[in-house]
Amino acid sequence: MSDNSIRHVIFSEVDYFQPPVNTGGSTKLHKEISSDFMDEVVSSIKGLQKELEKSFYKTCIPYMPVVVELETKAVSKSNRPTAIFNETTCPFFGDIGFSRFLIQATPGGLRKLEKKVSTSVGKKTLEAALSSVKSITKFEPRVQVLAEEKSGNYVIRLIRFDDDQVNALIDSNFEEYLSTQGIEWIKSSSSSIRVYRVKLDDTQVHALCDTNVFVQSVSPSKSIVSNESTLEVDADLSLSFEHPEEEIPVVGLVDTGISPSCEALTSWVSGQINIVPDNERNNCHGTFVAGLLTNAKTLNQGIAHFPSCQTKVYSIEAIGNNGGDFYEIIHALECVAEANPHIRVWNLSLGESSSVDLGGISEFGILLDEFQDKFNCLCVVSAGNYDGRELRPWPPQKSFDDRISSPGDSVRAITVGSLAHVDGFVNRGEPSSFSRKGPVSNFVQKPEIAHFGGNLRADGSFDHAFAIKSICPNGYAAHDIGTSFSTPIISSLAANLFHRIGDRATPSLVKGLLVHSANLNNSVSKECREYLGWGVPADIEDLLNVKDYETTLVFDGVAKKSFEVQKLPFPIPQCLRTEDGKVRGEFFITLVYQPELDAKKSFEYCQVDLSVGLGRTDSKGFKSMVPLQSSSPKFEADLTKTGDKWSPIKVYHKAFPKGTDVKNWKLRVALLNRDGYEAEGVEVPFSIILTIRDIDREQPVYNEMSRLMDQYNWEVTDLVVDQRIKL
Repeated sequence: MSDNSIRHVIFSEVDYFQPPVNTGGSTKLHKEISSDFMDEVVSSIKGLQKELEKSFYKTCIPYMPVVVELETKAVSKSNRPTAIFNETTCPFFGDIGFSRFLIQATPGGLRKLEKKVSTSVGKKTLEAALSSVKSITKFEPRVQVLAEEKSGNYVIRLIRFDDDQVNALIDSNFEEYLSTQGIEWIKSSSSSIRVYRVKLDDTQVHALCDTNVFVQSVSPSKSIVSNESTLEVDADLSLSFEHPEEEIPVVGLVDTGISPSCEALTSWVSGQINIVPDNERNNCHGTFVAGLLTNAKTLNQGIAHFPSCQTKVYSIEAIGNNGGDFYEIIHALECVAEANPHIRVWNLSLGESSSVDLGGISEFGILLDEFQDKFNCLCVVSAGNYDGRELRPWPPQKSFDDRISSPGDSVRAITVGSLAHVDGFVNRGEPSSFSRKGPVSNFVQKPEIAHFGGNLRADGSFDHAFAIKSICPNGYAAHDIGTSFSTPIISSLAANLFHRIGDRATPSLVKGLLVHSANLNNSVSKECREYLGWGVPADIEDLLNVKDYETTLVFDGVAKKSFEVQKLPFPIPQCLRTEDGKVRGEFFITLVYQPELDAKKSFEYCQVDLSVGLGRTDSKGFKSMVPLQSSSPKFEADLTKTGDKWSPIKVYHKAFPKGTDVKNWKLRVALLNRDGYEAEGVEVPFSIILTIRDIDREQPVYNEMSRLMDQYNWEVTDLVVDQRIKL
């Protein structure tokens, strides 16, 4: 193994420049505007005026959310109908899914909106705006009631307008209603969404929604399960582990707790709390996951690619036999993180049993994003187990309801899928039959990566020979399958990356390194990508070291509105140039960034989009030569789906086996913000991981690139500066 280090490059002030601004906009009609359509829109507005009168009678609040659905081909920023829906009428303030936007309706605003629509004929700008509208309707909340129990704890989410005074009035009105009805409630301290946990029966749920137009969603709060599958214990094999080294990182584990009877793990537990009632406690799942966090390689010696790194565990016992309450889980996470800032990685091998809604990020996902921002940490979340009546073969022969479960849709988290490590019901390297798929809302890619979570026999039955090995509460060897058990392997890698890199490590950089390593070492087909992401990352040493025939650079920077970040000129090692001057090599790029998030916008949750390009620069301009690993079709719907637009992780790749005739190269980062989002002064942190590799794996790329960066006076250091001497 080569002992070359990944190199860390700092952008300087001269790397920021301000390109010409393209204001965009369009007066193109998206459909013909008939008189019938005009009458239909005006009629809808009149109906909404009556609905607002009813709402005002109940709440004394002269506001109401209204849904404007746009034509599919008109949802892009440049086509947004702000000529009609603006501060003088009813402005946009959020969305509830692709092409379905929310406007803030008031009595005066609806009257002006009706007049503007009625007089739009012959006015090109207004006609273009109106042609993008499909319908205008009353907002209806998303309601999910408990299936079996008559009453229980629910999470109520309220609409948030862009007006703090109105929001405060909505809150006080809602709280007064709950109190007068004798309903117990707790208000979340979240700054991104307004949620309450309340105890209701099914009749109260519907009555609450009928009396308050500002209820956005209602869902049971105790909906989290530990994704447990089939645990098989070998009572003839008692396990013991060596004591951990002092200098290893700690992973926070939110699960079913670690059994006090499991002596093999005692020295690996750095702390623990419990919020589960004694009569509901069951430590099987949490103990099994803890075994993999601490000793995955030791336990699974016969399986290649299990990482050698280890971690200690801080256990939050939050899930019992009857599940877990995500409201309580978030509260416990914040309490422990506040007291333990050294914990940078949290393992959540848990989730809801149902698929996420593609129309928006789940409440648990949003709260988890807020938690990660607040404590500058990374949550590693399982994609969830699909447990339908019919096993899913590979490739699937039909559609399955196997989309990722909450909180696997957390944008800040890294979500982990599972693949088989041996042939069985599916072949080795294929998605495990139980692993859930992405994408999630806004077509954000989830899972990003995967690891081994087990397989079934060819006949679909469980057999320990096809499972992952860990430990049971009594200290014996145990075997099980599930995304719950691929997740801690990634958590251990992530924690050790934070530990090895030190103060320079950020959640974005750690995510980027994991995804980049997976992409370097795997060729995941498009069919598998929605289940496996970019594949399986390497072990910690392989991940942080670079071969002589390649160079890997990390660029950390901050993107700003109206500015681009560039490295110009960008040096290419001479050893990669052919006799006729072409560049013959392979390029891998991973971009990870921390976009501003707006929970008022369900589908447009990510407010900023970054893109990176590496390629030709000349008098004609710039052309990137290293494309995204997916296409970018014509319309916005397809662009977000296959081009990763608005996704905070982007992966690029291109090999030039015959060479590419590019003399001068440039690296460029550009920013795009959502319509209505004021990005002035906003700084978006990002990390770029770039690998340039000799296709034949022979040329001294690493040494040449190091010399070139010195010649260009780049500010460069080794990414891992505290290399410990190993005896």
